[in-house]
Order: sequence, then C-alpha cells, then structure tokens
Amino acid sequence: MNRLTGGLLCFCLLSGCAALPDLSGYAEQTQQLAAAINKSYAQTETDVTQRYIKTQKKSMIDTLRKAWQPTQQALTAMAAYADALARCTAANNDPKALHQLGTQLNRLATTARNFAPVQGRAASEIANAAVFLIKQAQLAATRKKLGLLLPDADVVIQRMASLIQENLTDLQRIHQVVLEDNLDDLFVKYAKTARQYEERLKINESLMPEMLAIAEYKQAKLQARKANLLQDINIDRHPVQPAAEEELVKRREADILQVYNANQEFLKNNESIYKEYIQSSAAIEEKLVQSNMLLRNTIAALQLWAQTHASLKQIDAVGKSFSFAEFVTAVQNIQQIHQAYERPINPSRR
Repeated sequence: MNRLTGGLLCFCLLSGCAALPDLSGYAEQTQQLAAAINKSYAQTETDVTQRYIKTQKKSMIDTLRKAWQPTQQALTAMAAYADALARCTAANNDPKALHQLGTQLNRLATTARNFAPVQGRAASEIANAAVFLIKQAQLAATRKKLGLLLPDADVVIQRMASLIQENLTDLQRIHQVVLEDNLDDLFVKYAKTARQYEERLKINESLMPEMLAIAEYKQAKLQARKANLLQDINIDRHPVQPAAEEELVKRREADILQVYNANQEFLKNNESIYKEYIQSSAAIEEKLVQSNMLLRNTIAALQLWAQTHASLKQIDAVGKSFSFAEFVTAVQNIQQIHQAYERPINPSRR
C-alpha cells in the first residue's frame, strides 16, 4: 500500500467515511408517487366537476381545489427532498449538499402550515403540528453529518406522510359520494323503465315454451301427439272434442301473442335506455371499486415511502447496496390502477 492510499484510508476511518447508498432510484420513485397521487386528485376533480358544474353545489369544485393545494405543495416538496437526499449521498456528505437537504426538509415541513384535510379538521391542531414540524426540520438542518440529520428528519417525514394519508382518505370519501350520487341519478332517471324492461323480458322468455308447444301442436297430424303437447299449453284440460280443443288452443295462442307482442314493442322502444342504464351503472360501480383499490394501494405506497426513509436513519450502516423494491412495486400498482380507471368499461366483463 502506497502512502497516498494509506493516507486516504486513514482519513476515511478517522472522519467516519462510509460508502453511502445510491438513492437516485428512491428519488425517482418518490417523484412517481407524487405524480400518481396528484393524478388521483385530478380524476376526483374531473368527476366532481362533471357532477356539480351545473348544480347549486358548483362552489364545491373551487373548495376542493383550494383544499388540495397544500397537499400538492407537500408532494412537490416531498419529491424535492428525496432528490436532495439522493444528491447528498452521491456527494458523500458534502456540506453544500447537506445544507440543501436541510433547506428542502424545512420547505416540506412548512407546507403543513396550510394543511387541512379535504373534509374538516381543527385548524388549531394543524397549526400546532406545523409549528412542531418546522422546529424539527430546523433542528435537523443544524446537523453537520447526514447520519445525524436523518433521525431528526425522519420525524418530519413520518408525520407528513400521515397528513398526506389523511387527506387522501378524505379525498376518496368525496369521490365515493360523487360516484354514489351519480348512481342515484341514474336510478331516478332509468330504474322504473329498466325494471319494467327486465320484467317484460322475463315474461316473454317464460312464454316461449308454450308458444313452441302451440306451434308444434298446429303442425301435428296424430291426435295422440296433440294430446301430449296439450300438457305444455295452458288451457282447460278436461276432455273436449277435437274441434273444441283446437279452438281453445287458438284462443290461448291469441292471448299469448297479445301479451308477447306488446312486450316486444316495449322492449324495442326502450332497449337503448336499458342499455344506457346497465352500461352507465356498471361503469360507475367499476369506478367505485377502482377508487377504493386506488386509496388502499396509494396509502400502502406512501407508508412504504416513509418506511424506506426510516430504514435510512442509520445510513452509515446501510452500505452501498440498498433495496427499495417493495416501494417500486407499490408505485407501479398505483399506476396500473390509474390505467384501468382511464379505460372504457366493458359491461360484458361483469
């Protein structure tokens, strides 16, 4: 070992140098998570706008936008913090990178000042939480080493993740109310016709065996065969003369055709309404399922983001190889649900 190599090794040992993990992937996935959460909001806003833009609840749209702004700012700051963290590990505790990390942490904590879940929360509670988080971020920023900064920073990260999760829960609650209102509208508009459609369709289907029996009876030549077919035709089965029997079958056929044809006319005139009701309600129900799935998966990804950060508190012991595969998978799950949400619903799959 030459003097230069030995001197560098000695310096690293004395100064606490350690191979820090590459967190560029963590930063990238944080950016993807923030984008996915904002996309969830955009989908909710679209549905809220379509539902209320022409109603007395129109003001709810602006209320929703204003309520979401702090969360949007927090998501931007969250991604910026993760990027600064990746730059800091890449720079191996460079003072400038460490200072920038503290700045971004403080920026993230400051967003809590305006935080309020989309539906109600005590303002004083939010204010107290914001004061605490800002002080905690300022404390972390005084640390001169990443390994000392991260335990303090993690307090901020965990609390901010909880605040964002609370907002997501309230956002999904609003989305669910909107979708259920849409279902109610469909029911009021179409349910009576749809119920009649299904009832008449069922009646005509129940008449088919008897209509087939009558058709075959009319074609039958042997009296014995006719006698067997009469079991499937709804007429008085007391012994009658062949001529009277044929008259009874003829009358029954006329009665059936009157009901059947009236029902067919109704079915023809209302088929498009029925299809619209079935397809629209199926689409909304599918959205409800996807909305619930999206919330569960987004919360899971947010929790994994925070858990991954917590595992970095002892960053000097983490080493160069650091895996966050679960976090990556969780973000991908959200993106896949978004893609399914945007695809047209095919009712035949249901």
